[in-house]
Amino acid sequence: MERCLLNIAAPHGFSALFAGFVPTEPAPPREIKSRILFQRLPSEWTSRYLDQGYVFRDPIVHRLQRDRTPFDWDDAYESCPSKDDVELIQGEASEFGLRAGHVVPVSMLDGCFAAVSFGGSGASISPEGRAILSFAASYAVGNFLHYRDTRRRLLGQVTPREFDCLLWAAEGKTDWEISLILGISKSTVVKHLLSAREKLGAVTKGHAIAIALRSKLIR
Repeated sequence: MERCLLNIAAPHGFSALFAGFVPTEPAPPREIKSRILFQRLPSEWTSRYLDQGYVFRDPIVHRLQRDRTPFDWDDAYESCPSKDDVELIQGEASEFGLRAGHVVPVSMLDGCFAAVSFGGSGASISPEGRAILSFAASYAVGNFLHYRDTRRRLLGQVTPREFDCLLWAAEGKTDWEISLILGISKSTVVKHLLSAREKLGAVTKGHAIAIALRSKLIR
């Protein structure tokens, strides 16, 4: 997901990205981390940003509280009433090569909204490029949430033992080999795989494995 987005954003000068649900009020670090969807940022900057609680001092987050249209980082810096916050976030982000960026808010059907922030050492983005990034960001967030929710739903349906049988089947093991690995009978393996297939709405064992792989039940 991140690689595809960065490939799209790279021609416009972006080399990093962050996607997450936008917080509307102060929250503990654990909750802030749970709002992250995906990211490709320098690890040291990510750690510092989260550990120091910069999210509620970030001019970009401030801007997102009132602006649901795409904007550049410079727009957020210029409109932020706290120059100390601008100096802090802009200065420290620049240390990690994040000097310019573009933000795409993504509205959810339940009223919540996420945002994808692209960053890099420099950016040159045309109106057509902004439209491309807006479409790509919205699609990526929707696709990510779809697979995450599907995975949670499937995990709630398949039992741990059924999952184990699917896992080994995906590794190419036969029913007999799986029975030896798990210490159960071959007929029990067949029963577990049949049950998993029915729960996943699959036609064959191979189809069940494909669904599990596609939904990232099996990595």
